[in-house]
Amino acid sequence: MRRCVKITIKGTVQGVGYRHFIQKHAEKLSLEGSIQNEEDGTVLACVCGPSDKLDDLIDFVYEGTSKTKVEDVVVEPLQGDRDYRGVFRVIGDNK
Repeated sequence: MRRCVKITIKGTVQGVGYRHFIQKHAEKLSLEGSIQNEEDGTVLACVCGPSDKLDDLIDFVYEGTSKTKVEDVVVEPLQGDRDYRGVFRVIGDNK
């Protein structure tokens, strides 16, 4: 079953390659969505795909990179299906 979730990640998650780490795993799992830094220091991901694949990605969200320190993760359902055109984007990336 396909579902969409909003994931808010708190901790040392900006400036440590975290968004690209999540993007890599989301792409391997064939998930679509976006991830971006927020002004309050958190990272926000909106992700859609099969429930089992989303659960796999959430495991990676807690793991992070070697420089990451995830302190809290909040997963909320997103209302309605989103169309991300089959890709997972890093928003606000200067690369």
